[in-house]
Amino acid sequence: MKFSLYHRLSLLLVLVFITISIIFFFWMEQLEKQARYESEQNLHLSLAANIARDNPILQQGVSDHQALKELFHNLMVLGPAFEFYFLDPQGNIVTHSISPSLIKRHRINVKPINLLTQNQAPLPIYGDDPQHFTRQKIFSAAPVFSDGQLQGYLYIIVVGERYESAYVRQESNRIGQLSMVMLIGALCFLSIVMLGLFAYFTKPLRQLNKDIKALKKVGFDLTKTNLASWKQNSDNEVHQLGCAFKQMAEQIGSQLALLRNNDQQRKELLADISHDLRTPLASLQGYIETISLNKAQLSTEQQKYIDTALRNSHQLKRLIDQIFELAHLEGGQVSINLENFNLTELLYDVSAKFSLQAKAKNIQLTVEPPSVNMMVHSDIAKLERVLSNLIENALRHTHEGGKITLKMKENAAEQCQLSVIDNGTGINKDELAYIFDARYRASNATLGKEKHTGLGLAITKKLLELLTIDIKVVSELGQGTEFYFNIDKAKYNIDN
Repeated sequence: MKFSLYHRLSLLLVLVFITISIIFFFWMEQLEKQARYESEQNLHLSLAANIARDNPILQQGVSDHQALKELFHNLMVLGPAFEFYFLDPQGNIVTHSISPSLIKRHRINVKPINLLTQNQAPLPIYGDDPQHFTRQKIFSAAPVFSDGQLQGYLYIIVVGERYESAYVRQESNRIGQLSMVMLIGALCFLSIVMLGLFAYFTKPLRQLNKDIKALKKVGFDLTKTNLASWKQNSDNEVHQLGCAFKQMAEQIGSQLALLRNNDQQRKELLADISHDLRTPLASLQGYIETISLNKAQLSTEQQKYIDTALRNSHQLKRLIDQIFELAHLEGGQVSINLENFNLTELLYDVSAKFSLQAKAKNIQLTVEPPSVNMMVHSDIAKLERVLSNLIENALRHTHEGGKITLKMKENAAEQCQLSVIDNGTGINKDELAYIFDARYRASNATLGKEKHTGLGLAITKKLLELLTIDIKVVSELGQGTEFYFNIDKAKYNIDN
């Protein structure tokens, strides 16, 4: 699936916007979490000191660890969000209020405790979590003294594991709902505002693309379409590109008009020259033929010169006739007379016309299938000319003892395929694309006794183009050549 520049920019903007929204969301969540922890720690800042001051077990010095553990258990029942630990002066856990299997870290760093108790750092201050190897949590702490000697520290995790689990479940639901609201809101905002901006910014590109397609559709003819106006000397690169495109289109249009004019002049010149040459050539050919009739009065050397001049005059007449015919076809002023006729009869008529030439070279000229009536709908005169050119070409490139076949074959699409097949010299595959060009001769072409003008296949191509028929060729060097094309079958409803 292909995306336009507008779609690609829109998709990129959606991805960037979603990425920024996710980053902003997690940043806000982190700020909210930090603010919550700060308020929680500030609220319970004196909790440990109050418990240490009001509890006799801690006031008299910690000697009965079991009694202290029971105290911690009772306090935890009253405050399930808290976790109670008693640490020795080095931070080792002496007793605690949770199950021993949950303890992952048996020594707590006392530096954060000193920072908290001495108010030497801003809140929140994080301490080690005994239930995790690396995690830290907010806490409340107080030193415990006995007779002026430091006995240890009362260390209370303010946000315990049970409280954290319950909060996370509720927070997950809240975050999910908030994320969905933010995502929908972001997409709606993007669709309404940002996509509109992109549509505005990419409008010149869409207009330029529209101009290019419109100009291509009309064959680069500026008279058949109106291009958009672009701002001259603009800092906008798209407008600069549009101005350059318009100048280029105007240049191409003027060059195409000049080429068409030159081509038209060439066609008219060829037609005029070939027409004007016919009269003096006919006169010259008549005088040469008259002299040739009086051979008794000519010497052998003179007869040789006269015969050569006569052959060349015939060749020149054929060349002028073909040039005139090609110019006439290229001029597009040829009428098409479509009718229903028997293709088999036409093939036999054309093959009979060339039977003497084929017999002189000992070439077998056949029609396949020999006795099938194939009714087609086309211009019989032009089709006869096409077949004549193809057979002439085949006779010229087929050696003595060869074979030329005119073959008919029905197609399923209400058409029949007509082929002219020979087993002659063939054509190099690299030259197949050029054989219909005027005056092009294949590298292995044979001249024979009669020179040829090289316009026969070009005329054939033009005639079939007038009939909206596409001719194709298949050839293998040294094995022969096949020219074939499709003709519509007879349309009886037209005649009847």
